[in-house]
Amino acid sequence: MADNKTERLINLTMALLATRRFLSKDEIFERVAGYAGKRDAVERMFERDKDDLRALGIIIQVKPQDVFFEDEVGYRILEDDYELKLGELTPSELSYLSLAAKIWRNQLFSQSGDLALQKLEALGGTALTEDFGHGTLSLENETPLFPSLWEAISNLRNISFTYRSRNVSQRRISPYGLTLWKGSWYLVGLDLEKRGIRVFKVSRITSDIKFESKPEAFAIPEDFRIEDHLLMLAPEPTTRFLARVRVGTCQSLRSRGTVSGVYGEWDRIEISLGNNWLEQLLWFGPDLVLEEPHERVQELVQVLRSKL
Repeated sequence: MADNKTERLINLTMALLATRRFLSKDEIFERVAGYAGKRDAVERMFERDKDDLRALGIIIQVKPQDVFFEDEVGYRILEDDYELKLGELTPSELSYLSLAAKIWRNQLFSQSGDLALQKLEALGGTALTEDFGHGTLSLENETPLFPSLWEAISNLRNISFTYRSRNVSQRRISPYGLTLWKGSWYLVGLDLEKRGIRVFKVSRITSDIKFESKPEAFAIPEDFRIEDHLLMLAPEPTTRFLARVRVGTCQSLRSRGTVSGVYGEWDRIEISLGNNWLEQLLWFGPDLVLEEPHERVQELVQVLRSKL
């Protein structure tokens, strides 16, 4: 039903945009697919559609068809009133818009999303797998679960599902939000068994979504911000290290770094390491001499002296 109405609204918009004159109701009902049934029902349908389009910011021009009979009016949409002035879009901006249209098409609003995607592609929308420094934008989990999750979040319904992480387990949660992060969908909500907020990667949900309550079963905290709970998914900060390693040793470091110089029996390498840098470097013992950064060199020296 929702798709039928969406298609009818699009058809109505296109018809009123395409005409060079004002169309009467009879002409609209005859030309626009979706207006069928008894006259009174079609009239009410048309009035609701006009209200919906105006609520979306679409201006519908109305003008009497006859100067002597003002109740006979015609309708049309001027192109200048309808046109969305986006200005010059960068390839990245076009790709984000294309991504949104792809979501509409594949998940909830298939017919309107198709039209939106066609328009964006006509503008020169780029591929959805392009990397913009925040991870790939490919929708790796275009999932049939999306409508059920959206329903649960919108109507505050508790849900359950089977989840695969280190182990496969049954989870019961109050869903707070759903977001796309680095090309994957993540669900954030209150785990009813663990009594804490948890993050779930949607592609790891291996069952259908089961509704466990009626609507309005819980309230989302006023201070809830979904991005606060995605910080744990952020990549670990790294530090650039410069070190000398003995020729023929430290192969695991060499494979992740780059050699910046050769000095006799030593190679100088540059490598980025995370929070466990100390354990990684101590492993190589006398085959590695750390040179930079200075504060990390001092920290390493203190650790070695404490072990003497």
